[in-house]
Amino acid sequence: MKWSLFTLLLTSFSINLTAQVDMVWDDYGLGFTLPRGLSITENDGDTFSAESDDLYLTILPIADRTITEDDLADAVVAMATEMEYDELTDADDLELNDLYGYYVEGEKDGARAFVIAMMDSQSATNFLAVIVFSPGRREQAMRLARSFYAYE
Repeated sequence: MKWSLFTLLLTSFSINLTAQVDMVWDDYGLGFTLPRGLSITENDGDTFSAESDDLYLTILPIADRTITEDDLADAVVAMATEMEYDELTDADDLELNDLYGYYVEGEKDGARAFVIAMMDSQSATNFLAVIVFSPGRREQAMRLARSFYAYE
């Protein structure tokens, strides 16, 4: 009985270890971790997109050295409003490795989304990202949002 429980726990741990894919967007020095099962739908140097049935990610780079940390909160609220998201329910800093990020959470037509702005203080590269998710995938979407990092 003890051996079966140990095997089950080990198998569960192994499945969790393989449940994500590390990605790097070399053109912009951005890394992140995609949940396994997302298919890359666009990666043309101007846009990165990946999706599954209940989770969607798109990232757009913006080169602008004048953007500051104070600008990010205004940018995500303006972007979420322009995209007509209702109920902006959550807004906060994102604690990211080597990036400063800010996000808001909104809802539109029954789908939830994180609208994110990130800046790399070591370069002129900034990023806008949107993660759309079904209600049951919120935690996985937040793990994706927190996985962004800058590298050289």
